[in-house]
Amino acid sequence: MTTKVGMGLAALGLGAAVLTGCGGGDDGDGGGGDFEGQSADKIVEQAKKDMDGLKAVRVAGSVTTDGQEIELDMQLNTDADCTGTIGFGGGTTELLGTGGSVWMKPDETFWKAFAGDSADQVITVVGDKWVVVPAGEDGFAELCDLDDLLDELISDDDTDYTKAGDDEIDGERVLAVESKDEDGSSTGYVVVDEPHYLVKVEKTEGDEPGSVAFSEFDEEFSVEAPAGDEVIDLNDLG
Repeated sequence: MTTKVGMGLAALGLGAAVLTGCGGGDDGDGGGGDFEGQSADKIVEQAKKDMDGLKAVRVAGSVTTDGQEIELDMQLNTDADCTGTIGFGGGTTELLGTGGSVWMKPDETFWKAFAGDSADQVITVVGDKWVVVPAGEDGFAELCDLDDLLDELISDDDTDYTKAGDDEIDGERVLAVESKDEDGSSTGYVVVDEPHYLVKVEKTEGDEPGSVAFSEFDEEFSVEAPAGDEVIDLNDLG
């Protein structure tokens, strides 16, 4: 059940290059604030450090993989708590995780896009219950654990960076850092003032375009596991 979503997480790597802290860059103006006169490498290094220190964040946007757009809007933390939605094939599923367990509640359109020939049978069995996501379903697990998601987004490679000017996002002054590789070009937007969080990543060139925003940094949120009579484990049904 995780093929498309797992690939979508890989596509979230559309912004990984702007967080790796490796490679070469220019040494021009850093865009003011703490970045005054800093190279692109130094800006990337600081953004990586501050993102690594996060305990919770909201991730929202869309990515394209294998020609299919995947939309997501999730809050997650380093305790593997999560709550939010994933859109796929015109449908939507709620996703909920806490205490090491993850559940999903798709609508019928999502099941038909996701479960293929088994969709009608699954819809009949599941109804409006939450479905247990089996252990090892990496695509969903990474969406419910901030450490896993950041590991997916933050890689170590030899990428060259270029500062691409400054801008403003949600009232915050940000500096754009552009990277290019064989998969296309990506631009990450880093907050000029401390903490230097990455607030947006865009990939407009290449086979897997997308745009993802990060917000609600270190904001607490509550998650409650669904009641036992509201849950169904498809593996128990064979």
